[in-house]
Amino acid sequence: MKDQFRFFLAGIFIGISELLPGISGATVALMFGVYEKLLEFLRKFKNLNLIMPLLFGMITSVFLFSSLINFLYDNYTNTFNFFIALLMVVYGVFLVINTYLNGSIQKGMRFYINISISILVGIFLTSFTYNYENFSLNFYFLITIGFIACSFLLFPGISGSAFLLSVGAYSTIIGSISSLNFDVLIPFGMGMLFALFLMPRLISKAYIKFGKSILVFFGGLIFITGTSNLFSLIYLV
Repeated sequence: MKDQFRFFLAGIFIGISELLPGISGATVALMFGVYEKLLEFLRKFKNLNLIMPLLFGMITSVFLFSSLINFLYDNYTNTFNFFIALLMVVYGVFLVINTYLNGSIQKGMRFYINISISILVGIFLTSFTYNYENFSLNFYFLITIGFIACSFLLFPGISGSAFLLSVGAYSTIIGSISSLNFDVLIPFGMGMLFALFLMPRLISKAYIKFGKSILVFFGGLIFITGTSNLFSLIYLV
């Protein structure tokens, strides 16, 4: 019962995180210690007794808080972004240090190469921008952005909502959730389902090949994403 409540609580915060540009749902899953169980379920459909409370928490938070989060984000954008970015910087550093000290990982040069690659990937992903105003919001485009956004949901460090914001589709998607606009939600959801099928298998293969070193990579991504967001806020000020 204790584990089920933890997974439900994790689901609540994962759902909220996906409504907020800046923090990945997978990052929250790592914080609550449910990430590997979630991947295992998506690959093998195991641990259903734990995943059902998590999914219920996610769905509940998305539909209960989408309008509130949209209002608060529109009116207190900088405050939201600052605390989210600060949280990501602190947790990224903690994840790297904790894994280095307590995890069975390859250290020395391999460790620094791992960190360097994660930082370079993070810089590339956080600098990506594309405005879709000249691109029609058609069925296939919605599938594509649904796939990418959900992939980021499963990949710690980069927020699916931040991606939607970068392509100019955030307000459309969050508004469609609030108003239950199924013309947008159905193709977007189809893209998410494709990602849910494919990405857990790819990430699990990375775990098998690299072991706990993958957490160092995730920590670097989370750190650089949070740092990038902080610099963006300072630049705006």
